[in-house]
Amino acid sequence: MLAIVRLLVHLGLQSLKAHKAKTFIVGGLMTFGSFLVVVSLALLGSIERSTRQSVVESVSGDLQIYDKNAKDKLALFGGMGFGTENVGEVESWEKLTAAIAPVDNVKAVLPMGFANVGVAASGDVDRTLDELRKAVADNDKEAVKVLGERVRSMAKVIAEQAEKEKAITNTISTTTSAAIERALSDQLQTDLQTDPIATISFLEGELAPLGVQAASSYLRLVGTDLDGFAKNFERIRIVEGGMVPTGTRGLLVGKMFLDRNLKLSVAMYLDTVNNERKKGQTIAASTTINETIGKVQRASSRLAYLVPAKDAELVTSELATALGKDKSLGLPALIVELFKLDDANFDARYKIFYDVVGKHVALYPFKVGDTITLTAFTKSGYMKSLNVKVFGIYTIEGLETSEIASSLTLTDMVTFRELYGRRTAALDAELAAMKAATGAKEVDRAGAEDALFGDDSALEVKTVTAELGDTVVDKVERDELLTFDPQTASNGFVLSAAVLLKDPTKTQETMQQLQRLVDPMSLQVVGWQDATGIIGQMTLVVSAVLLTAIFILFIVTIVILNNSLVMATLERVSEFGTLRAIGAQRGFVNAMVVFETGVLGAIAGLLGAGGGVLFVMWLHEVGIPAPADLLQVVFGGPRLYPSVNAANVIAGLVATLIVGVLATLYPARLATRVQPVVAMQGKD
Repeated sequence: MLAIVRLLVHLGLQSLKAHKAKTFIVGGLMTFGSFLVVVSLALLGSIERSTRQSVVESVSGDLQIYDKNAKDKLALFGGMGFGTENVGEVESWEKLTAAIAPVDNVKAVLPMGFANVGVAASGDVDRTLDELRKAVADNDKEAVKVLGERVRSMAKVIAEQAEKEKAITNTISTTTSAAIERALSDQLQTDLQTDPIATISFLEGELAPLGVQAASSYLRLVGTDLDGFAKNFERIRIVEGGMVPTGTRGLLVGKMFLDRNLKLSVAMYLDTVNNERKKGQTIAASTTINETIGKVQRASSRLAYLVPAKDAELVTSELATALGKDKSLGLPALIVELFKLDDANFDARYKIFYDVVGKHVALYPFKVGDTITLTAFTKSGYMKSLNVKVFGIYTIEGLETSEIASSLTLTDMVTFRELYGRRTAALDAELAAMKAATGAKEVDRAGAEDALFGDDSALEVKTVTAELGDTVVDKVERDELLTFDPQTASNGFVLSAAVLLKDPTKTQETMQQLQRLVDPMSLQVVGWQDATGIIGQMTLVVSAVLLTAIFILFIVTIVILNNSLVMATLERVSEFGTLRAIGAQRGFVNAMVVFETGVLGAIAGLLGAGGGVLFVMWLHEVGIPAPADLLQVVFGGPRLYPSVNAANVIAGLVATLIVGVLATLYPARLATRVQPVVAMQGKD
């Protein structure tokens, strides 16, 4: 037996040397296959790890638990359509945590609720009128004068816009014309001093609707235990302000969300141009960049009146010096000059904007410390508005430039529950107090029309009273209430629970264990990919594309390899016939062919795996850029830095050997069917 093995090895090696062309072609295909497996598996593993770090370590946790009978799938970052998904409710947070917190692999459990809420910033004229009202209330005549001049500046811009519209439509309303004319007049400035209330009312009703209107946006609000959130999601970085204090109502807003959606339009467009140029685009060659610069120039007229009047002289002087112009041109003309942009001056003027102009205007509709109004459609179907203070601006480490990663606005569970608007005992008590305070009466349905439009003297009515004790909270006081009892807030309903694991490698085992525990509560346990909506779907799509590509390339490789081996076998017909003629059995010939391919596969597999390792190491150094914001989340940052491990190399070797053997089976069968007489007939 040993002699047969030695002979098999000797003949196999000699055959590989003798048939160099076949060895090179087949070996090259196997090398490519091994290289492909190593690189693809390294990329798949790196993408999964990177996305997991992006999502699991910043908001979702390893697992999410929510209502088993939910009408919609849980989607923390929002689903494909607009609106708040109906994912049911977890009625008792205390009961849920008591059941799952003791599980060995559970590191932490956090309550979660989410809703889409609206937030609106005041328009330019509206903000100035608010300041005017305050100045009038404070009897600050100098401030009234300064703000009156700002109104005049705004009216000039509105007048210019009205003229452009008139050129297109060939008409302008008398009311609009009269409002602009009065706003530009000296008499308005006198009226602001002598009759400010009436004058402000005129401006509010006639001029404000003509100016730049409020910028509305929607926030994806996530309510949670903010203390637990900060402790367990360590990639959250507060870049402005600070965390919401314990037991305090407040918000943490994502920085990139602010920059891409609520920032002053001029600054936002400039940032877009700057980012595109960093990617290698140029103003001279890019139509898109030139269109964006056009938007900058059209929106820049606002800057002249957004600069506070007290700072206008300073800004004019500094801007003139920076541009090398005479300050006598005036601020509006200097701003026009500032935004005559090309590739040669963009970087310098981008810096001038922020250093000279940007620091004197409000770049955002709100800042840390401001109280903003959030508005939502509640679960009960009515509109709910709530004033909440912004405590901090955050980013996610490694994803500082991703809008999606910072698209969630974080708040406490008390604020979320109020905006969610489920009927509670406290809300019912508040409604009862309001009815009692207004003397509301109850009437039956049949008599409602008479009560509204006719004589209700004959109707039997009930005066609403309420025994409220300490449960009544005045609505205004309730909205302005800033603190709460953390222990009380931890009780009640949530929409889902985020579960963080000590050992993520045991995720499937832990999921099964938790599912058994929450089944009696009609809840379900899902992984982070299923719970994150479009983010998880994108990860699955990228993985599916890579796996499909690998499968297709493998099929192609097997077919080409099989054809190459068949051709090589046909060329060796006389060789196999001679072996059979001198006594070689079919099994020996079959083993020899398979052995040749196996040796070649091992060598090619090592070469391909080695090449794959070197290629992945190179990719790890340079990174793979993420061309889209969504891919930044999938890649865990602006670039994916893949890494390779031993399992990837072993998989490459094994896959190469398996493919080689499978591709050899048919040629080997052909070889064993060669009759000894063929050796006497020559190659023909």
